[in-house]
Amino acid sequence: FLKHLYHARKIRNNIIDSFEKAAIPHMSNAERKRLLSFVVVGGGPTSCEFVAELHDFVKDDISRTYKDLLPHVTITIVEAGPALLGPFDVALQKYTEGLFEKRDIDVRLGTAVTGIEDFIGDGYRYPGRRAVFSDGDTLEFGTMVWSAGLSPVKFTEELGDVFQKHKNGRIVVDDYLRVKGHEGSIWAMGDAAVNENGPPLPQLAQVARQQGIYLAKIINGEKTEDGEPFSFFNLGSMASLGGFKGVYDGSNVGVRGKEIQVTKFTGFLALLLWRFAYWGRQTSIQNKILIPLHWVKSSLFGRDISRF
Repeated sequence: FLKHLYHARKIRNNIIDSFEKAAIPHMSNAERKRLLSFVVVGGGPTSCEFVAELHDFVKDDISRTYKDLLPHVTITIVEAGPALLGPFDVALQKYTEGLFEKRDIDVRLGTAVTGIEDFIGDGYRYPGRRAVFSDGDTLEFGTMVWSAGLSPVKFTEELGDVFQKHKNGRIVVDDYLRVKGHEGSIWAMGDAAVNENGPPLPQLAQVARQQGIYLAKIINGEKTEDGEPFSFFNLGSMASLGGFKGVYDGSNVGVRGKEIQVTKFTGFLALLLWRFAYWGRQTSIQNKILIPLHWVKSSLFGRDISRF
């Protein structure tokens, strides 16, 4: 899964481990191809950003040590829907798909993963796994990352039936983010909560951030708990696509029902906006200094491929 920081560390180490195994002398090419087959399930912004970063990591950093293994590497992204970046404008979806195809990333649309099978390949040193797709095809892989929709965090799950929950497992709140039945004493926000009125808000950082600011004012006494309901202001959607490229979709900026179309653009300018937006949200001066330094360091010297 791709949800928590420790997931990212496990995925990174598994990728490096796959290359180390594939570099063992006398390993069959078939097993090398399996070990270096990377599958990402889901076609949303998180999945697309991960696929792009994985491609750059392999092409720019792993290649310095395992250049002879690059012909065996395949990256596949699987999406059950008809397009990548489903919430984005169609033109940006096509741009992303075209960019991935130019990088030899296998894009499988209208395809779902229906199962995972363990198997022992003929002449393989290590046990293998393969994905079973809805079209009947199978694909052996060394690493699979699931980012096609995740269940609530364990804390929310372990609450059981203490609070009223939506069918997706999220806690039901009112327009003021108050938990149903516990108004005035308990609030819920972000991925843990869903409003009982209207369609659910997207599970994005900008939603959680705005809700956090709203609740902080209530808790600090700057607002009454039932004075002004929470209203999400959509700042647009963006994604980093690697290779110093990105996409920004400003088709629906504003409060729900009063959105305006600002602009949409691609390429280096979109990446600059993406980086500036996340850099600007850092809460400490230390991080605001260190993050650009890490960007410069990785650009000049490459990323570290040791395990930690």
